[in-house]
Amino acid sequence: MPRTDISFKTSDGVTLRGWFFTPSESAMSEGAKLPCVILTHGLSCIKEMGLDDVASKFVTELPLTCLVYDHRGFGTSDTAAHAPRQEINTWLQANDMRDAITYAQTREEVDRSKIALWGYSLAAAEAVYVAAIDRRVKAVIALGPGMDGAEICRRLAPPHVLNGPMQAMFEMDRMARAAGNPPITVPVVNTEPGGQSVLPSPESVQFFSPWMSNASTWKNELTLRSLDDISTFSLPMGHLKTLCPTPVFFGVATRDTNSPPDMVMAQYHQISEPKEFVMVDADHYQLMGSARELLHLRETAFLKSVLCS
Repeated sequence: MPRTDISFKTSDGVTLRGWFFTPSESAMSEGAKLPCVILTHGLSCIKEMGLDDVASKFVTELPLTCLVYDHRGFGTSDTAAHAPRQEINTWLQANDMRDAITYAQTREEVDRSKIALWGYSLAAAEAVYVAAIDRRVKAVIALGPGMDGAEICRRLAPPHVLNGPMQAMFEMDRMARAAGNPPITVPVVNTEPGGQSVLPSPESVQFFSPWMSNASTWKNELTLRSLDDISTFSLPMGHLKTLCPTPVFFGVATRDTNSPPDMVMAQYHQISEPKEFVMVDADHYQLMGSARELLHLRETAFLKSVLCS
């Protein structure tokens, strides 16, 4: 299973870096053009957090290629000259996804008419949005999609916090930036009891803790403006009914507190056919862990029927 380092430019000139996966040489006929699945990770995550395993299994078992990359400002990817690292801008991430499609279409191994998106968590929601507005996407797999940031925040924090201290902090950060000061940052997770963080759940700490080392390019840090962005994120919500006729697959976790299953399924029911879902007994992060065996089987069958036929 060959894997090569790649890079490509976004429409605003930012270099994104990642990997391109192809089947073994023995599995590829000369001059063959194969479908491509573009894989993107969730909030603050880097490609090393399991995307290589997912892509490797896909190209081993299916006649397709995979493109994996880090979001701008994270991992090995660059950010714009005027923008800080560790900052999530959901609109730009979605637009970068469209640039990734263009890059994949330029590769000689790829059948440009057969591009699919695979996303986890926040990137799953962005993939749904991109699939709805960009007809180059022929299928989308969304695992634990957090498609309504305001609703998720309402479930995680009481109104007096959302409408009081949080808004005051967002205002303070904007004023500080306007004055030329560095952006305010917050930890993704906090290993100290009672500490403030973007993702305070025990399962979040468990998932990210192994990556808190100097050997990893993952950083336990986000700009406060990232939280401002994702707390109002709703790009996919106005486009759920326009996904049709693009086939959609949802992976839903029964114990997910980041993307609660009742919320995800209510959104799923707004999508027209063709669509399918699988619900697994897992928390949000086990969608990238212990639930992968079942999810892989269902995802492979989905891709085989809608992309590789």
